[in-house]
Amino acid sequence: MQRRYHTNLPFLDLLFNVLIGFVFLFIVSFLLINPIAKRADIEVKAEFLITVFWPDNLEDDVDIYVEDPAGNLVWFKSREPGLMHLDRDDLGKRNDEVVTAAGTILFPENREIVTLRGVVPGEYVVNVHCYFKVGSEPVPVTVQIDKINPYSVVIRETVNLANKGEEITVTRFSVNSKGEVTNVNKLPKKLVQEWQKG
Repeated sequence: MQRRYHTNLPFLDLLFNVLIGFVFLFIVSFLLINPIAKRADIEVKAEFLITVFWPDNLEDDVDIYVEDPAGNLVWFKSREPGLMHLDRDDLGKRNDEVVTAAGTILFPENREIVTLRGVVPGEYVVNVHCYFKVGSEPVPVTVQIDKINPYSVVIRETVNLANKGEEITVTRFSVNSKGEVTNVNKLPKKLVQEWQKG
């Protein structure tokens, strides 16, 4: 009598291949799922950035004052006049620490930035003012003005503030209706006294 051996190997191979096919299709379909990108709720626009920075280890408080052609003045008590915006009033080393539930976060950077969100043709005046002075050494303050569209550095200048209350006109620059810088000079103009009168 002859014995017949029966095996299920072909059926198991077929079942295994179908399972691999389903897994492959699942992975491919999962990778192809692309969520619809959400547009930003706030559209950020800038034509010029005016950045003021001084050494990070200093406690001296330096402030920026920018006057636009319409007579609007941006400074720490008027952060959004006209098309200008002051991003941060940096107090030197005094506001470099933030205490949170996760611990103290240190941000050792002395920097103030004014954004010009649009172009108002005419002359802009950029001054720096030593609001609070700790050390006896002059504070080297660098001002950089960047034109964003298209990108170019309009000016990068370093001045020294030696005394509390000292104000220096770093630059005056004119912009035409196309957003082009047409004139740069350093003719002094006091801006700090203007807000004290009002």
